[in-house]
Amino acid sequence: MAAESRGVAWAGAVNLLGGATGSLLTLVLAAVVGRQLGTEGAGTYFLVVAAFMIVANVAELGADTGLVRFVSAARATGRTADVPALARYAVVPVAAVGVLVVAATAVAAPFVDVHGLPPLFLVVAAACAVLLSMTAVMLAITRGLGDVLTYPVLQNLALPLLRVLGVVVAVSAGAGVTWALGAWMAPVPLVLVLSAAVALRLVVRHAGSWRPPHDEGTVSRRAFWGFSAARGVSAAVEILLEWADVLIVGVLTSPAEAGVYAVVTRCVRAGEVVQQAARIAVGPQISSALARRAHDEARQIYGLVTAAMIWLAWPFFLMLAIFGDTVLDVFGPGFDDGAVSLAVLAGAMAFSTAAGTVQTILLMGGRSSWQLADKTFALVLNLVLNLALVPLWGIEGAAVAWAVTIVLDTLVVVWQVQRLMGIRPAGRHLVVAAATSLGVVGVIGVGARLLLGSSMPVFVLTLVVAALAYLGVSWRLRSALGLSDLLRLRTP
Repeated sequence: MAAESRGVAWAGAVNLLGGATGSLLTLVLAAVVGRQLGTEGAGTYFLVVAAFMIVANVAELGADTGLVRFVSAARATGRTADVPALARYAVVPVAAVGVLVVAATAVAAPFVDVHGLPPLFLVVAAACAVLLSMTAVMLAITRGLGDVLTYPVLQNLALPLLRVLGVVVAVSAGAGVTWALGAWMAPVPLVLVLSAAVALRLVVRHAGSWRPPHDEGTVSRRAFWGFSAARGVSAAVEILLEWADVLIVGVLTSPAEAGVYAVVTRCVRAGEVVQQAARIAVGPQISSALARRAHDEARQIYGLVTAAMIWLAWPFFLMLAIFGDTVLDVFGPGFDDGAVSLAVLAGAMAFSTAAGTVQTILLMGGRSSWQLADKTFALVLNLVLNLALVPLWGIEGAAVAWAVTIVLDTLVVVWQVQRLMGIRPAGRHLVVAAATSLGVVGVIGVGARLLLGSSMPVFVLTLVVAALAYLGVSWRLRSALGLSDLLRLRTP
């Protein structure tokens, strides 16, 4: 059943559940790596993962976002015959660039020393990164055609679960970093095959055939790549923003410090599951609304979803900031050195969450060039701050650099969406959601920390008490929080 017919809340809930499970599995994987390989081994592991993810995201060329935007718009306006052509526009260039990436890696690998990893391993890693890029393209087709389940099942459940199982088997057998990384990459081809099969089935169902018409259809190749290319560059900038600080810490300090900081960033990014679920669920809805010039509908979705994001994510960030040392102890000895960094980043991510789905609105409104400018500025700022602060403060300097970047980038995008595009959310629900999170979870968490200290039993007890109190208060305030309206929200 299409996402619209079941409502925005349904699509968001499915993706939130899948994303939350995927984030949990990612944290489990980080704990396994940290405990089995130590801070130094974990540092090497995450540095390679950082390079892998940068290559995979850059090789997507922005085609995934382009497909979500144009396929969902075609579906909303009854032009599903354009979908095969849109798929062809995306797949051929991404595949061609992937071949070039693998070939370039094969040429350069014998002359590059990446923490002692064999050259053949680097070539295989590049190939897997390219396959992950193609997976994103296939899943974008399914999302644009209204499929709510395939993305969370494959991307957020199957892929991380298979990775956890593979890495656990590898490290339990006494394998080192190389085999652990190989186990982490191994599930990618399988997930690609499954996603491609689903995408093919959906295109044939909606468009009647996988084969495109003789002409280019309503949307030209130039229009598609005019949007997607700018998005591709900004996506490359975004992934550099996500991993550049880990790489800089590894270069300017040590692999052990990089390992600690990488675990800190994985913990705080687990809270991004709310933003990701909202983006995946709302992206096609926003594109559809803007394609029909239904701006009031877009504003309604924006306001209700943002309030729900605050309501869901802020308790997580509050608990991370208050009990950061206890949380990091789970990953092994030495990782609790990142508690201050974790608190700083948790605050910055909470601020970003309060802005809602502004990045999605910017993209689905066709402003990919705006986002490119925003992210380029953010990357330059982040690199400058990291190079200045990491030598002085270590991982705390990296955390401050990223926090400042997040806050400034968020402010710029909010201004663009609300002022320049004229899409503003209703404020009442947002204020209630923020006040409820701080007044219940924040007060209980700080009180427990001051009275009982920080330990795993105290953390678990506080978590249970805060969750029960929060759910009880939220039930009474469900209308003021906008949750009742969100559950009733349907898009045409």
